[in-house]
Amino acid sequence: MRPNRSRVPRSTSARATLLAFSTLAMSAAALAPAGEASAATTTTTTATTVPVAGSNCAASSSGEQVLDRNGWVASSNAPSSSSGVAPYALDGNIKTRFTSDEPQKAGLYFQVDLGSPQTFNELSMAAPNSATDYARAYNVEVSNDGKSWSTVASCTGKATPELVSFHTTDSRFVRVVLTGSSKTYWWSIDEFNLLAKNETTTTTTVPPQATATSLASSANPAPLGQSVTYTATITPKPVGGTVSFFANGTAVTSCAAVPVNTSNGQASCTTPTTSSGSVAVQAFYSGAGRFKPSTSPLLAEKVNPPAAGYWLTTANGQVFALGAAVNYGNMQTSAATGPVVGMAATPDAHGYWLVTRSGKVSAFGDAKFYGDLPGLGKHVTDIVAIAPTADAKGYYLVGADGGFFTFGDAKFHGSLPGIHVRVKDVVGMVASPSGSGYLLVGADGGVFTFGTTRFYGSLPGIGKHVHDIRAILPASAGTGYILVGADGGAFNFGSGVRFRGSVPGEGVRVSDIVGIALTTDDNGYYMAGADGRVFPFGDAQSWPTPANLTGSLPVAAIAGT
Repeated sequence: MRPNRSRVPRSTSARATLLAFSTLAMSAAALAPAGEASAATTTTTTATTVPVAGSNCAASSSGEQVLDRNGWVASSNAPSSSSGVAPYALDGNIKTRFTSDEPQKAGLYFQVDLGSPQTFNELSMAAPNSATDYARAYNVEVSNDGKSWSTVASCTGKATPELVSFHTTDSRFVRVVLTGSSKTYWWSIDEFNLLAKNETTTTTTVPPQATATSLASSANPAPLGQSVTYTATITPKPVGGTVSFFANGTAVTSCAAVPVNTSNGQASCTTPTTSSGSVAVQAFYSGAGRFKPSTSPLLAEKVNPPAAGYWLTTANGQVFALGAAVNYGNMQTSAATGPVVGMAATPDAHGYWLVTRSGKVSAFGDAKFYGDLPGLGKHVTDIVAIAPTADAKGYYLVGADGGFFTFGDAKFHGSLPGIHVRVKDVVGMVASPSGSGYLLVGADGGVFTFGTTRFYGSLPGIGKHVHDIRAILPASAGTGYILVGADGGAFNFGSGVRFRGSVPGEGVRVSDIVGIALTTDDNGYYMAGADGRVFPFGDAQSWPTPANLTGSLPVAAIAGT
């Protein structure tokens, strides 16, 4: 070790500096600054090193090409001071250095990110101004992802400079890891270089390697709401890279850039199923080093919907299950909570949430409670709807003024008060399947979108003037919606939900429709009235109104399995 030295700019090239180091062959004792122990009084513990085939820990300096260090980034786990940080070993100035600031010990490393894979087969560490600070014992390791490392040389240090050769590698990362220790001397590197030495043996240029990506599912078919694991396998096994998964051409948010395990060539991602039917899943491998990108064939993932049924909930929190729906519990309401105003089912139809006008939330079955407004000390009286996130790990509450409240993994993307729009007639909302946005609808059929949710149209936009819209029904894939009026009139926008009929179209006159729910196969819907009547359309079927429902009226919401 030696006293700190000031950093003085210098224009010496890497090649010239490297050659200069080779002429500084003097003893450690002669070069050690005053006040430092000589090598003769130093105790050094050196780990046993096993030579790596094809490596040479005492290589000669001739015929090599020094790599351009522009853009390289150096780092270390050593407790270096500001005058001895890792980047100083790459600055072309032998008056500055990287130093460990402590005696050498196994596990300390010096690492360089080259920015992209580069070809080299020699490494040089020189410390001419700290001749006793050479690495006592170390491994040279390379990697393409900074996570999986291969040892190309294992050496016992003798003096500075240290020049190591090994089999030619194409790597982005290189690091030197100490395997030995010294009770006295620090570890210093004035200049660090990588070199491409001319091989004396005949070498063959390896062309870019084509890859093939295959894709498998842990469950196919899978029930709606179940988590499915997709596994992409890259052949031949690459040195790195990532895999991104897509469903119906849209990136799966939680499955982007999954690192490839280089030991088995696989990348896996687990995600819940959020819509029934057939989903086209595909995996894209990014490529790495000489391994070229590739795309898997489409995998048709079949998602089976739950059995048909629906729930009706009344304003006083009583739940009535019809068809295959199961009653998982009722909610207790009071003057403080206000009446129930909304209901939402979990994707697998094994649970549901209820919300009151004050924003109090109750969870039943496999629905999880993530918080509510009274629990946050919020006092409101205008909550109108609840909408879960696609993975059922959170939910949104929306008020009549278009204000949003998020819980669990629900993300906030804006609100009407936030954009200075003053309304009091919001009646419902829809969250996008990807979680990247949502939309809400007013009693006049006006639609407002936030985040990346797509706008498909509104009633004012097509010249319709109404004031009795009561609910919105989203397409399960997020590609459209239906607006429903108090009279059971239905207006569809986008291609995701087809118009299957309306109450006026059946010649029935009502004025108390409170909600609408989609069938499990998306080919029909139910409309519910405050008096408990349910109107089926498309392939929807209704069941007889429970006899005990009458005493709990009015119905506040409907949710389908």
